[in-house]
Amino acid sequence: MINKINKKVKEKKPKEKLHSNRIKAILEEIGMSQQELADITFEGNSGYISRIIHGQRRCISLPVAFKISEALGRPIEQVFIYKNKTTDNHEKDLDMD
Repeated sequence: MINKINKKVKEKKPKEKLHSNRIKAILEEIGMSQQELADITFEGNSGYISRIIHGQRRCISLPVAFKISEALGRPIEQVFIYKNKTTDNHEKDLDMD
């Protein structure tokens, strides 16, 4: 893409989004409240963690994801569920067999 001054401008890649997460289930398993998780990870900002839990924030940074998974004591792959087109197509191929 070229802007008005004939400079090349990089096109932004679309942001990858999380499919869902297991934060609420893990909180129940380990007996931790949402507020306790917010206190550990975001200095008490329970609104932000609530939006992540309920899927209103599906595009979070990797450091945020690591903070949450570390606070829950689980690997990041167990906390967040990410599906991309390649993964979805591969799963469909496996289902057809």
